[in-house]
Amino acid sequence: MTATVRWNRLQINVDGDAAFKAAVEENFGKLIELPYGELEVDCSACKNLSEQSFKVIGPKLVDASGGKQLRVRVTDDLARFFQGSGLAGLVSLSVIEHMEGATKPGAVEDAPASIDDLEPDDEPKDETHPPTDTINQTKIQTRQANGGLIDEEDGHRYVIGDELVIGREPPSDPVFAIPTISKRHFRVYRQGPGYFIEDMRSTNGTYLNGNPLTQPQPLGEGDEVVVAITLKHPDGAKRFKFSLKG
Repeated sequence: MTATVRWNRLQINVDGDAAFKAAVEENFGKLIELPYGELEVDCSACKNLSEQSFKVIGPKLVDASGGKQLRVRVTDDLARFFQGSGLAGLVSLSVIEHMEGATKPGAVEDAPASIDDLEPDDEPKDETHPPTDTINQTKIQTRQANGGLIDEEDGHRYVIGDELVIGREPPSDPVFAIPTISKRHFRVYRQGPGYFIEDMRSTNGTYLNGNPLTQPQPLGEGDEVVVAITLKHPDGAKRFKFSLKG
């Protein structure tokens, strides 16, 4: 699939302006109709985009910005067209450096969520956790308590239980005494039938399968978590794999 609508996020993964235009025209309307005040358009996996792609999505962002808060994730090739365009006051722009391996070879991409399945929730929303009824169900596992994070460096498996907090100092557990890791960097927790990961406002960020975490996301077998990508640690200070296999 070239684009998916998942929770409050439209993720586009295409090569070239023509494919980008088709993906935006097919999916942007679905995104705007979702019952959320904050929406995200992630174009960071796109390739070979030019000013034509900006001209396609720019007017749609302007039209949608009246009633929605929008965040747009782009790579350098598209970011330069946003700069000085006047959209800075309407949308939040994040320039993402492309990471090789962001999509695992042979991985089956998730099917796009149907707009008909996403109903407004009249009950008060939990601002900490995403609503499980609107998360793409392909990432939700069975009701198991054996989820774990495997340290790719030494193969050690950290059992999650109900919650696992990783950081540089206690009360985080486990603790990794690495300066670029925050005191409480990220957490993995069990909610309903699945597991979720959340960055805890860390300084150097947490990445899930090559994408920066800006909100809680569901975890699936084999997902890769990279901690603190910096000049000192260009490949990340720590790398983990999520697994339900004990």
